[in-house]
Amino acid sequence: MKIYPVAVSGARLKENCIEKRVEKKLSRFGLDWDGIEFSGQVKEKKLKKLREFCESEEPKLRLKITNSLGRRRTDYRRRYFSSHKPDVGSRFICVYCGKWLKKDNVTVDHLYPVGKLSRDVKLQKKLEKKGIRNVNDPKNLVAACPSCNALKANHMGLWIIRGKLGQNPLIWMARYLLRAAIVAGGVWAGWYLFTLLT
Repeated sequence: MKIYPVAVSGARLKENCIEKRVEKKLSRFGLDWDGIEFSGQVKEKKLKKLREFCESEEPKLRLKITNSLGRRRTDYRRRYFSSHKPDVGSRFICVYCGKWLKKDNVTVDHLYPVGKLSRDVKLQKKLEKKGIRNVNDPKNLVAACPSCNALKANHMGLWIIRGKLGQNPLIWMARYLLRAAIVAGGVWAGWYLFTLLT
C-alpha cells in the first residue's frame, strides 16, 4: 500500500487559534504541527478519510499531497522548449485552438493541471502508468496561446482530449485544408449560381 506525504493548512490553523478538536483529529492521522501547517505521511485508506475530514470543516481545510509528482517547478518552460521543436518552421501551434505562435508568445501549459495532480491520487497513478514521472514531465507540457491557457485554467475533461489531439500538427493541417476546401466550394457554388442566373 502506498504512503503519501501530505500537508494540511488553512486560515483556522494559526499558532494561537487551533481548535483542540481539530488538532486532536489531525494528530490521530499522524500529522505534526510545524508552526505553519500539519504535515506527515498517511496510507492510502487514511488519505480518503483525511480528505473527507478537511472538506467537512468550515471553513474548509486545504489538503495537499506534497510529493514531487504534483509540484510545479520553475524551469518547466525551458524543459518544454528543450524537448519540443517548433511544429511548422519556427512556429508552435496552440494545442487547444490551432493558432500559430512565435516562441515568445507561447504559454507552456501543464496538460494535466498542477492543482488537480497535486491532490488526486487516482490521477497520479494514471499518469505513472503512462510514464509521466511528475507534473513537469515534458509529456505533460504543451504549447498554448495565452487566451486558451487562461480559459483552461485548472479544468480537465474536453480540454485534455483537445490537448492530446492538438499535439499532432497533422490534425491542424487537415483542419486548415478542410476549411480551405469549404471556402473554395462556396466560392465555386456562388460563381456557378451567378452564371446560371445571368
